[in-house]
Amino acid sequence: MTAPRTTKKKVSNARPSISHAFELALCAEVNQACPNCGGPLFVSKGGRRYRDYEIAHIYPLNPTDGETDLLKNEQKLSSDPNHEDNLIPLCFSCHNIFDNPKTIENYRELVTKKLALIKQKKQNDVFFQFDIEKDIADIIESLSSDNVQFEASTTLEAKRVDDKLGNNIPPLTKQKIKNDVISFYLFVRERFADLERSDPGKAMLIATQVKAFYQKQKLITSNMQEIFDNTAQWIRRKHPETSNQAAEVIAAFYIQNCELFE
Repeated sequence: MTAPRTTKKKVSNARPSISHAFELALCAEVNQACPNCGGPLFVSKGGRRYRDYEIAHIYPLNPTDGETDLLKNEQKLSSDPNHEDNLIPLCFSCHNIFDNPKTIENYRELVTKKLALIKQKKQNDVFFQFDIEKDIADIIESLSSDNVQFEASTTLEAKRVDDKLGNNIPPLTKQKIKNDVISFYLFVRERFADLERSDPGKAMLIATQVKAFYQKQKLITSNMQEIFDNTAQWIRRKHPETSNQAAEVIAAFYIQNCELFE
């Protein structure tokens, strides 16, 4: 659906003066790529870099009567059109397509993308706020040791995970978690036992930190896939040398151990 073409406008809102730092923050939020087409927001010419984008208002700054009517039942990300939640960088071409003419389909698509960016920003804040003891790095590194040997758990352990997750997580992810529990649970548990013997209370502290992170996640989302992915990403953020596979093994361990998904 497209807004009727009209030149009639209501009292104009002032276009904001966006600071350089704020503009760069908005660009960083989309990884310096147009969220619509994926093209770079900056181009290089003659050894210099130039901007190839504009800061777009998702809900129009000064909507025409036609746009107001078109979007009257649509979600607004902020009551203030100049709020950062309503701003997003788009390459010149995509900005022009988005505005001329305004359509419900394009509006909804951009709202969805901005909501995902807002959610990721909140997650980044959580990743920063919640710590995990550096000793977990030793557990992670042991998974990649050249001489490591893994003792498989019984399928009963995987069955418990299966019962806990139910149908609340995609089958592919659930199967991977079950496989990781069967393959690595006993090994990881023994490494934490070694840590507890050498530094009493440390393994329990790490488990408590994982539990606290999970409780915070539950306040943000009820989606098990997102919580699992966020837990693995949190571990990698705290220990950048960690592979995605190793982080997911640790997350699977804590699912079986009941710090995640009780």
